[in-house]
Amino acid sequence: MTVNRLKKLRINNHSYEEQTRRLLAETQSELTTIGSQLAELQQRWDTLKKEAEAYEAALQGFLIRIGKQASVEFDWSKFLSEAKTHKERLQLIAKHNDGKIRVNQATDILYTKKFTRTKKRATAYTMIQGMLTTMAEEGIFEKVGSGEYRLIGSQQSMPVL
Repeated sequence: MTVNRLKKLRINNHSYEEQTRRLLAETQSELTTIGSQLAELQQRWDTLKKEAEAYEAALQGFLIRIGKQASVEFDWSKFLSEAKTHKERLQLIAKHNDGKIRVNQATDILYTKKFTRTKKRATAYTMIQGMLTTMAEEGIFEKVGSGEYRLIGSQQSMPVL
């Protein structure tokens, strides 16, 4: 190769290196900025979540004191929102009810809280009944009565004296 060509290659490589280093520095700077913003948002989210829980507890305490505890209903939407599948939701419902689940109850919860996309409650009932039957065959639930199942491996709670 000629000396001129070698100089051009060195110059081109040098400018490529400079450009790459500049882009790397910009990207790392932006990443650091976004990381700090993300940390601030996470901290704010945690604070707001704790505040909301505190307000919810205060409201429940107040309603119990004035005799309106019946108006405080368990928040199924919040409780079931983490579950990704209907099978997981059915297991969570059973765990919440000391290991027992009824097809009617599960249908009411999943249908009214819009966890099913069916237009008719009867369709949701059939779907949930089929899932519970399949889960009983898989050994997840045990059928204990008509439309009633028990989560296998769940310990029933002690009676309150």
